[in-house]
Amino acid sequence: MNKKLTVTLIALMMVLTACSPTAGEQGPAGEQGPAGEAGPSGEVSQEAIDAAVEAALTEDSAEVGGTLVIYSGRKESLVADIIAEFAATSGVEVEVRYAKSPALAGTVVLEGAISPADVFFSQDPVSLGVIAKEGLFDRLPESVLDNVPAWAVDKNGYWVGTSGRSRSLVVDTRDVTDAELPGDIYGLADEKFRNRLGLAPTNGSFLAMVACMIESDGEEKVLDWLTTINGLGYGEYPKNSPQVAAAAAGELDIGMINHYYTLRVLAEDPSAPIKNVFLDGGCGAMVMPAGVGILSSSQNKPAAMAFVEFLHSKSAQETFTNTVYEFPLVEGIEPNALLPDINSLNSPSNLNWSALALWQEKAVELIAQAGY
Repeated sequence: MNKKLTVTLIALMMVLTACSPTAGEQGPAGEQGPAGEAGPSGEVSQEAIDAAVEAALTEDSAEVGGTLVIYSGRKESLVADIIAEFAATSGVEVEVRYAKSPALAGTVVLEGAISPADVFFSQDPVSLGVIAKEGLFDRLPESVLDNVPAWAVDKNGYWVGTSGRSRSLVVDTRDVTDAELPGDIYGLADEKFRNRLGLAPTNGSFLAMVACMIESDGEEKVLDWLTTINGLGYGEYPKNSPQVAAAAAGELDIGMINHYYTLRVLAEDPSAPIKNVFLDGGCGAMVMPAGVGILSSSQNKPAAMAFVEFLHSKSAQETFTNTVYEFPLVEGIEPNALLPDINSLNSPSNLNWSALALWQEKAVELIAQAGY
Protein backbone atom coordinates (compact mmCIF):
# COMPACT_ATOMS: atom_id res chain seq x y z
CA MET A 1 0.00 0.00 0.00
CA ASN A 2 1.19 3.53 -0.72
CA LYS A 3 2.99 4.83 2.35
CA LYS A 4 1.12 8.12 2.56
CA LEU A 5 -2.24 6.35 2.23
CA THR A 6 -1.24 3.97 5.00
CA VAL A 7 -0.17 6.84 7.21
CA THR A 8 -3.39 8.70 6.44
CA LEU A 9 -5.52 5.73 7.49
CA ILE A 10 -3.53 5.28 10.68
CA ALA A 11 -3.75 8.98 11.44
CA LEU A 12 -7.49 8.98 10.81
CA MET A 13 -7.88 6.10 13.24
CA MET A 14 -5.82 8.04 15.77
CA VAL A 15 -8.07 11.09 15.41
CA LEU A 16 -11.25 9.05 15.62
CA THR A 17 -9.95 7.27 18.70
CA ALA A 18 -9.05 10.57 20.29
CA CYS A 19 -12.58 11.84 19.66
CA SER A 20 -14.21 8.79 21.23
CA PRO A 21 -15.10 8.68 24.96
CA THR A 22 -12.65 6.84 27.15
CA ALA A 23 -14.05 3.65 28.64
CA GLY A 24 -14.02 3.41 32.42
CA GLU A 25 -14.82 0.52 34.77
CA GLN A 26 -18.16 -1.07 34.15
CA GLY A 27 -20.70 -0.22 36.84
CA PRO A 28 -23.92 -2.02 37.76
CA ALA A 29 -26.59 -1.99 35.11
CA GLY A 30 -29.43 0.40 35.81
CA GLU A 31 -32.98 0.36 34.65
CA GLN A 32 -33.49 1.12 31.01
CA GLY A 33 -34.85 4.59 30.50
CA PRO A 34 -36.95 5.91 27.67
CA ALA A 35 -35.14 6.44 24.38
CA GLY A 36 -34.19 10.05 23.69
CA GLU A 37 -33.93 11.87 20.43
CA ALA A 38 -30.87 11.11 18.30
CA GLY A 39 -28.25 13.85 18.49
CA PRO A 40 -26.10 15.09 15.62
CA SER A 41 -23.35 12.73 14.48
CA GLY A 42 -19.84 13.65 15.52
CA GLU A 43 -17.49 14.99 12.83
CA VAL A 44 -13.69 14.98 12.51
CA SER A 45 -12.41 18.15 10.88
CA GLN A 46 -10.13 18.03 7.86
CA GLU A 47 -7.70 20.19 9.82
CA ALA A 48 -7.42 17.51 12.49
CA ILE A 49 -6.82 14.81 9.90
CA ASP A 50 -4.20 16.90 8.08
CA ALA A 51 -2.41 17.66 11.35
CA ALA A 52 -2.32 14.00 12.32
CA VAL A 53 -1.03 12.97 8.89
CA GLU A 54 1.68 15.64 8.96
CA ALA A 55 2.77 14.56 12.43
CA ALA A 56 2.95 10.93 11.36
CA LEU A 57 4.89 11.72 8.20
CA THR A 58 7.47 13.82 10.02
CA GLU A 59 8.30 11.22 12.63
CA ASP A 60 11.83 9.84 12.38
CA SER A 61 10.46 6.37 11.81
CA ALA A 62 11.42 5.90 8.16
CA GLU A 63 14.59 3.88 7.94
CA VAL A 64 17.10 4.61 5.19
CA GLY A 65 17.67 1.52 3.11
CA GLY A 66 16.52 -0.27 0.02
CA THR A 67 17.64 0.70 -3.48
CA LEU A 68 18.31 4.23 -4.70
CA VAL A 69 18.27 4.97 -8.43
CA ILE A 70 20.39 7.97 -9.42
CA TYR A 71 20.36 9.57 -12.85
CA SER A 72 23.76 11.26 -12.98
CA GLY A 73 24.69 13.90 -15.53
CA ARG A 74 27.94 14.19 -13.64
CA LYS A 75 30.68 12.04 -15.15
CA GLU A 76 31.41 8.73 -13.46
CA SER A 77 35.10 9.64 -13.15
CA LEU A 78 34.15 12.72 -11.11
CA VAL A 79 31.50 11.42 -8.71
CA ALA A 80 31.72 7.61 -8.55
CA ASP A 81 33.83 7.71 -5.38
CA ILE A 82 31.36 10.02 -3.64
CA ILE A 83 28.42 7.80 -4.57
CA ALA A 84 30.31 4.69 -3.45
CA GLU A 85 31.06 6.28 -0.08
CA PHE A 86 27.39 7.10 0.39
CA ALA A 87 26.42 3.52 -0.39
CA ALA A 88 29.04 2.14 1.99
CA THR A 89 28.14 4.41 4.90
CA SER A 90 24.36 4.32 4.50
CA GLY A 91 23.82 0.69 3.58
CA VAL A 92 21.69 1.79 0.62
CA GLU A 93 22.05 -0.17 -2.59
CA VAL A 94 22.72 2.35 -5.35
CA GLU A 95 22.05 2.04 -9.07
CA VAL A 96 23.47 4.81 -11.25
CA ARG A 97 22.67 5.71 -14.83
CA TYR A 98 25.33 8.00 -16.31
CA ALA A 99 24.72 10.20 -19.35
CA LYS A 100 24.93 13.87 -20.33
CA SER A 101 22.79 16.12 -18.15
CA PRO A 102 20.60 17.53 -20.96
CA ALA A 103 19.89 14.03 -22.29
CA LEU A 104 18.98 12.69 -18.84
CA ALA A 105 16.76 15.68 -18.16
CA GLY A 106 14.92 14.94 -21.38
CA THR A 107 14.57 11.30 -20.35
CA VAL A 108 13.06 12.25 -16.99
CA VAL A 109 10.56 14.54 -18.69
CA LEU A 110 9.55 11.76 -21.09
CA GLU A 111 9.23 9.22 -18.25
CA GLY A 112 7.26 11.64 -16.11
CA ALA A 113 5.46 10.09 -13.15
CA ILE A 114 6.69 6.59 -13.99
CA SER A 115 10.40 7.41 -13.97
CA PRO A 116 12.39 4.77 -12.11
CA ALA A 117 14.82 7.45 -10.92
CA ASP A 118 14.77 8.73 -7.36
CA VAL A 119 17.36 11.49 -7.80
CA PHE A 120 18.64 13.62 -10.68
CA PHE A 121 22.25 14.72 -10.16
CA SER A 122 23.19 17.32 -12.77
CA GLN A 123 26.37 19.04 -13.87
CA ASP A 124 24.44 22.21 -14.68
CA PRO A 125 21.47 24.17 -13.30
CA VAL A 126 19.76 24.53 -16.68
CA SER A 127 19.12 20.78 -16.93
CA LEU A 128 17.77 20.80 -13.39
CA GLY A 129 15.52 23.68 -14.37
CA VAL A 130 14.07 21.70 -17.27
CA ILE A 131 12.76 19.09 -14.81
CA ALA A 132 11.63 21.70 -12.29
CA LYS A 133 9.68 23.47 -15.03
CA GLU A 134 7.70 20.28 -15.61
CA GLY A 135 6.82 20.00 -11.90
CA LEU A 136 8.62 16.68 -11.49
CA PHE A 137 10.68 17.55 -8.38
CA ASP A 138 9.64 17.60 -4.73
CA ARG A 139 10.38 20.83 -2.88
CA LEU A 140 13.38 20.43 -0.60
CA PRO A 141 13.24 21.46 3.07
CA GLU A 142 14.73 24.78 4.15
CA SER A 143 17.23 22.91 6.30
CA VAL A 144 18.79 21.56 3.09
CA LEU A 145 18.45 24.70 0.97
CA ASP A 146 20.12 26.80 3.67
CA ASN A 147 23.31 24.70 3.48
CA VAL A 148 24.55 26.61 0.44
CA PRO A 149 24.57 30.22 -0.84
CA ALA A 150 21.35 31.61 -2.28
CA TRP A 151 22.81 31.84 -5.82
CA ALA A 152 23.21 28.04 -5.83
CA VAL A 153 19.57 27.23 -5.00
CA ASP A 154 16.46 27.00 -7.14
CA LYS A 155 14.24 29.95 -6.27
CA ASN A 156 11.28 27.59 -5.76
CA GLY A 157 13.28 25.08 -3.73
CA TYR A 158 13.13 22.24 -6.24
CA TRP A 159 16.89 21.60 -6.36
CA VAL A 160 19.99 22.57 -4.44
CA GLY A 161 23.60 23.14 -5.46
CA THR A 162 26.31 20.66 -4.53
CA SER A 163 29.49 22.33 -5.83
CA GLY A 164 30.49 25.36 -7.88
CA ARG A 165 32.03 25.45 -11.35
CA SER A 166 33.21 28.33 -13.48
CA ARG A 167 33.40 28.67 -17.23
CA SER A 168 36.92 29.47 -18.37
CA LEU A 169 39.31 29.20 -21.27
CA VAL A 170 42.11 26.65 -21.23
CA VAL A 171 45.09 28.01 -23.16
CA ASP A 172 48.35 26.58 -24.42
CA THR A 173 50.81 28.97 -22.77
CA ARG A 174 53.38 28.30 -25.51
CA ASP A 175 51.18 29.74 -28.23
CA VAL A 176 48.79 32.14 -26.51
CA THR A 177 49.62 35.43 -24.80
CA ASP A 178 47.45 37.20 -22.26
CA ALA A 179 47.52 40.34 -24.39
CA GLU A 180 45.72 38.73 -27.33
CA LEU A 181 42.89 37.26 -25.28
CA PRO A 182 39.53 39.05 -25.19
CA GLY A 183 37.67 40.24 -22.11
CA ASP A 184 34.48 38.39 -22.92
CA ILE A 185 33.34 35.37 -24.90
CA TYR A 186 32.21 37.41 -27.90
CA GLY A 187 35.79 38.55 -28.46
CA LEU A 188 36.71 35.04 -29.62
CA ALA A 189 34.77 35.67 -32.85
CA ASP A 190 37.85 37.25 -34.41
CA GLU A 191 39.93 36.30 -37.45
CA LYS A 192 43.09 36.10 -35.32
CA PHE A 193 41.64 32.98 -33.70
CA ARG A 194 41.10 31.08 -36.97
CA ASN A 195 41.84 27.36 -36.49
CA ARG A 196 42.82 28.01 -32.87
CA LEU A 197 39.56 27.44 -30.99
CA GLY A 198 37.94 24.36 -29.50
CA LEU A 199 34.55 23.67 -27.92
CA ALA A 200 32.11 20.89 -27.05
CA PRO A 201 28.75 21.93 -28.56
CA THR A 202 26.70 19.17 -26.89
CA ASN A 203 28.18 19.63 -23.41
CA GLY A 204 25.64 20.67 -20.76
CA SER A 205 27.76 23.54 -19.47
CA PHE A 206 28.32 24.90 -22.97
CA LEU A 207 24.54 24.78 -23.53
CA ALA A 208 24.04 26.57 -20.21
CA MET A 209 26.47 29.28 -21.31
CA VAL A 210 24.66 29.72 -24.62
CA ALA A 211 21.31 29.86 -22.79
CA CYS A 212 22.76 32.59 -20.58
CA MET A 213 23.93 34.48 -23.69
CA ILE A 214 20.44 34.28 -25.23
CA GLU A 215 18.84 35.53 -22.01
CA SER A 216 21.33 38.39 -21.74
CA ASP A 217 21.90 39.42 -25.35
CA GLY A 218 19.15 38.01 -27.57
CA GLU A 219 18.99 35.28 -30.19
CA GLU A 220 20.35 37.31 -33.10
CA LYS A 221 23.63 38.22 -31.43
CA VAL A 222 24.17 34.68 -30.16
CA LEU A 223 23.46 33.10 -33.55
CA ASP A 224 25.91 35.51 -35.18
CA TRP A 225 28.57 34.55 -32.64
CA LEU A 226 28.00 30.82 -33.09
CA THR A 227 28.06 31.15 -36.87
CA THR A 228 31.27 33.18 -36.83
CA ILE A 229 33.03 30.71 -34.51
CA ASN A 230 31.99 27.88 -36.81
CA GLY A 231 33.39 29.76 -39.80
CA LEU A 232 36.74 30.17 -38.08
CA GLY A 233 37.43 26.45 -38.32
CA TYR A 234 36.90 25.53 -34.67
CA GLY A 235 37.90 22.11 -33.30
CA GLU A 236 34.91 20.08 -32.10
CA TYR A 237 35.28 17.87 -29.01
CA PRO A 238 32.81 15.53 -27.31
CA LYS A 239 33.46 17.05 -23.89
CA ASN A 240 35.79 19.29 -21.90
CA SER A 241 38.65 17.01 -20.88
CA PRO A 242 39.85 16.26 -24.46
CA GLN A 243 40.21 19.99 -25.02
CA VAL A 244 42.55 20.25 -22.04
CA ALA A 245 44.54 17.23 -23.25
CA ALA A 246 44.79 18.74 -26.74
CA ALA A 247 46.02 22.06 -25.33
CA ALA A 248 48.65 20.30 -23.22
CA ALA A 249 49.79 18.35 -26.29
CA GLY A 250 50.13 21.51 -28.37
CA GLU A 251 47.19 20.60 -30.64
CA LEU A 252 44.80 23.33 -29.48
CA ASP A 253 45.46 26.93 -28.55
CA ILE A 254 42.20 27.85 -26.78
CA GLY A 255 39.40 25.67 -25.46
CA MET A 256 36.07 26.69 -23.92
CA ILE A 257 35.65 24.58 -20.79
CA ASN A 258 34.83 24.37 -17.10
CA HIS A 259 37.76 25.36 -14.95
CA TYR A 260 38.36 22.15 -13.01
CA TYR A 261 39.54 20.04 -15.95
CA THR A 262 42.66 22.18 -16.26
CA LEU A 263 43.32 21.98 -12.52
CA ARG A 264 43.10 18.19 -12.52
CA VAL A 265 45.89 18.04 -15.11
CA LEU A 266 48.00 20.63 -13.29
CA ALA A 267 47.59 18.77 -10.00
CA GLU A 268 49.21 15.72 -11.61
CA ASP A 269 51.77 17.65 -13.66
CA PRO A 270 52.42 21.22 -12.48
CA SER A 271 54.77 21.73 -15.46
CA ALA A 272 52.03 21.16 -18.05
CA PRO A 273 52.07 24.16 -20.44
CA ILE A 274 48.43 25.12 -19.87
CA LYS A 275 46.44 27.44 -17.65
CA ASN A 276 42.92 28.69 -17.04
CA VAL A 277 41.95 32.17 -18.14
CA PHE A 278 38.86 33.60 -16.44
CA LEU A 279 37.13 36.23 -18.57
CA ASP A 280 36.35 39.72 -17.31
CA GLY A 281 32.59 39.31 -17.42
CA GLY A 282 29.55 38.04 -19.27
CA CYS A 283 28.25 34.52 -19.68
CA GLY A 284 31.69 33.20 -20.61
CA ALA A 285 32.67 33.93 -17.00
CA MET A 286 29.57 32.45 -15.39
CA VAL A 287 29.90 30.47 -12.17
CA MET A 288 27.20 27.84 -11.95
CA PRO A 289 26.30 25.12 -9.48
CA ALA A 290 26.16 21.44 -10.11
CA GLY A 291 23.06 20.31 -8.25
CA VAL A 292 20.59 17.66 -7.25
CA GLY A 293 16.84 17.23 -6.90
CA ILE A 294 14.48 14.50 -5.66
CA LEU A 295 11.88 13.32 -8.14
CA SER A 296 8.27 13.41 -6.99
CA SER A 297 7.85 9.89 -8.38
CA SER A 298 10.67 8.51 -6.20
CA GLN A 299 9.89 5.18 -4.55
CA ASN A 300 12.60 5.66 -1.92
CA LYS A 301 12.44 9.24 -0.66
CA PRO A 302 14.18 8.57 2.69
CA ALA A 303 17.27 7.31 0.83
CA ALA A 304 16.98 10.11 -1.72
CA MET A 305 16.99 12.73 1.04
CA ALA A 306 19.89 10.99 2.76
CA PHE A 307 21.87 11.17 -0.49
CA VAL A 308 21.17 14.89 -0.95
CA GLU A 309 22.25 15.55 2.63
CA PHE A 310 25.38 13.43 2.12
CA LEU A 311 26.43 15.61 -0.83
CA HIS A 312 26.60 18.50 1.64
CA SER A 313 28.63 16.53 4.16
CA LYS A 314 32.20 17.47 5.03
CA SER A 315 33.48 14.31 3.36
CA ALA A 316 31.69 14.90 0.05
CA GLN A 317 32.47 18.62 -0.04
CA GLU A 318 36.16 17.96 0.57
CA THR A 319 36.15 15.40 -2.25
CA PHE A 320 34.52 17.92 -4.59
CA THR A 321 37.21 20.51 -3.89
CA ASN A 322 40.32 18.34 -3.39
CA THR A 323 39.69 15.64 -6.00
CA VAL A 324 37.40 17.26 -8.56
CA TYR A 325 38.82 20.79 -7.95
CA GLU A 326 35.42 22.46 -7.75
CA PHE A 327 34.32 25.18 -5.36
CA PRO A 328 32.80 23.82 -2.14
CA LEU A 329 29.44 25.40 -1.34
CA VAL A 330 29.00 24.49 2.32
CA GLU A 331 30.37 26.97 4.81
CA GLY A 332 33.47 25.90 6.70
CA ILE A 333 35.01 23.78 3.91
CA GLU A 334 38.43 25.04 2.84
CA PRO A 335 38.73 25.33 -0.97
CA ASN A 336 41.66 23.60 -2.62
CA ALA A 337 44.74 25.83 -2.93
CA LEU A 338 44.70 25.57 -6.75
CA LEU A 339 41.32 27.31 -6.90
CA PRO A 340 41.01 31.06 -7.31
CA ASP A 341 38.93 32.97 -4.80
CA ILE A 342 35.37 32.48 -6.01
CA ASN A 343 34.64 36.11 -5.10
CA SER A 344 37.34 37.24 -7.53
CA LEU A 345 35.50 35.77 -10.52
CA ASN A 346 33.30 37.94 -12.68
CA SER A 347 30.17 35.86 -13.07
CA PRO A 348 27.01 37.75 -14.07
CA SER A 349 25.10 38.63 -10.92
CA ASN A 350 21.60 37.43 -10.08
CA LEU A 351 21.41 34.76 -12.77
CA ASN A 352 17.91 33.30 -12.96
CA TRP A 353 18.42 29.56 -13.44
CA SER A 354 14.72 29.00 -14.08
CA ALA A 355 14.80 31.53 -16.92
CA LEU A 356 17.88 29.89 -18.43
CA ALA A 357 16.07 26.54 -18.42
CA LEU A 358 13.47 28.07 -20.69
CA TRP A 359 16.21 28.89 -23.20
CA GLN A 360 17.84 25.45 -23.36
CA GLU A 361 15.82 24.26 -26.35
CA LYS A 362 16.54 27.51 -28.16
CA ALA A 363 20.26 27.09 -27.38
CA VAL A 364 20.23 23.64 -28.99
CA GLU A 365 18.31 25.05 -31.95
CA LEU A 366 20.73 27.93 -32.53
CA ILE A 367 23.77 25.66 -32.25
CA ALA A 368 22.30 23.39 -34.93
CA GLN A 369 21.28 26.37 -37.06
CA ALA A 370 24.87 27.66 -36.93
CA GLY A 371 26.07 24.41 -38.46
CA TYR A 372 27.54 22.50 -35.51
